[in-house]
Amino acid sequence: MHRPGFALLALLALIAAPRAASGQPAAPPEACTVAFVVDGDTFNCRDGTTVRLLLVDAPEGGRFGDAARRALATLVPVDSTVRIETDREIRDGQGRLQGYVRLDDGRLVNDVLIRKGFAFFEPNPPNHRHAGRLRAAEDLARSEGLGVWSE
Repeated sequence: MHRPGFALLALLALIAAPRAASGQPAAPPEACTVAFVVDGDTFNCRDGTTVRLLLVDAPEGGRFGDAARRALATLVPVDSTVRIETDREIRDGQGRLQGYVRLDDGRLVNDVLIRKGFAFFEPNPPNHRHAGRLRAAEDLARSEGLGVWSE
């Protein structure tokens, strides 16, 4: 039995496969004007988009959670504009945009937070674009006993 829908689906999979295998972001970086910081790894944009820092896990409460939130608020203050680069999975299970956040000076917010001990590296396959860099940042923070690694 021939099913035309299956043929179309197979064709679409073939077209999409090279892009997915390349490890490149699914879309060019998008700009976001920061509305407010939710916690140490999440903020909202003026357009209503919630952004979750990819491969980053900041403590949710206590002194380390408060410090992580303040650090993110310092890096991405209200009304600042940041660029968000996506990886293979653009949205998480809660519908938040997952991304690597770049500042105007080129710094990667994800890296800064982990490197200074405000957050942990959190593997999230198949998203791996900056995994090596962020794992190395965590190793440095741990070896220097910074932030979450101080106890």
